[in-house]
This record gives sequence, C-alpha cells and structure tokens, in this order.
Amino acid sequence: MSAWRRVIAPLAAMALLAALGSCAAKREAPRRTPALASSPASASRDLEVLGHADYAWRIRPVGTNAEPFPLERLGGRVLFINLWATWCAPCVAELASIVALRDSLRADDVAFLIVSPEEPARVEAFLRRHRYDLPAYVEAQPIPAAYGVEALPTTVVVDRLGRIVLRHRGAADWDRAPVREFLRYLAASPAPLAGGVPE
Repeated sequence: MSAWRRVIAPLAAMALLAALGSCAAKREAPRRTPALASSPASASRDLEVLGHADYAWRIRPVGTNAEPFPLERLGGRVLFINLWATWCAPCVAELASIVALRDSLRADDVAFLIVSPEEPARVEAFLRRHRYDLPAYVEAQPIPAAYGVEALPTTVVVDRLGRIVLRHRGAADWDRAPVREFLRYLAASPAPLAGGVPE
C-alpha cells in the first residue's frame, strides 16, 4: 500500500463518518462536476486528481480595505479552501475544527481560506461575534465550476501543482491526525518552478 493511500483511507472514512450534512446553496450553483484529470505526474505520485484549480478566481479579504485578488497569488502553496456561509448550520458546525487544524499546521506551507458568497460586513460581524480566527474571504466573482460546488459547505484541497486532490461536500471534523498527515505530505512536496503553476 502506497504512503498516500495509508493517509487517504482513514481520511475518506473520517469524511464519511463525520459528515454532518450540507446546505443547499442560496444561489445558482454549478451542477457540472469537472472531468477527472490525470497525468504522468499524478500517476507517479499515486494521487487521485479531481481537476485543476481555477487560479483566475478572484476573492476579497474580509475586514480590510484590500482589493480583490486572483487565487493565482497563492499559487505554489497547498490550499485548504472551505466554501461556506453564515446561514448554513453545518458550515458553522465545522469552523472550530478548521481553526484547530490551521493552528496545528502553522509551521507548514498550507494556506487556509474560508470563502463565503455573502457580504463582507455580514461575514466579518459573524466571525467577530463567534471569535473565529480564520483568514476569511468573500467572492469577488462566483465560484468557478472547477471546484465542483453543489452545496455548502464544500472543502477543496489544492496541491502545490494546482491539482485538486480532495473535494469533500458536507461538514466534517477536520482536526484529525489523518487530515494533518495528508496536508503535511502535500506541503512537503517540492514547490513548482517559477511559471510552473497551471493557468
């Protein structure tokens, strides 16, 4: 059994057992699941590739006067992207475990992003009221179909090469050893060469 399969098997079991459900999105969500992609690079690493990140997607930081920026700015890093909303109970239920997971991986090159389709002021007020310390963003553009969002919450993990290597629909307890091992495994992989991130 390969090293990544020893990590993925418990992760998949955790996702199935810990899922709390999901909320239907309050807006039109893409119904098309991206086609599975594979390449010699993914085969050699034995990772299942579910698609490729759309780095042109623009998001806006919450709680600052910062301008929207494309996800491309974070290219070359491992991305843990949680798509959520304040009105979605399962989304809110998993936030504490995402905070704990992020805190346990501060020394690793993993960027955590929670992204909401709501107004920035609403998201900021919610996070402040509940004292969640997470890097929060709102959509500056609708979520691209590449991420396969059908309901909230949806969590996507993107590796350093821009490949989507995990997509989980529904809430989960993310603060678990298999998840940390998986993200550390991805973060330990070599970063792509300059210009090596797919568009």
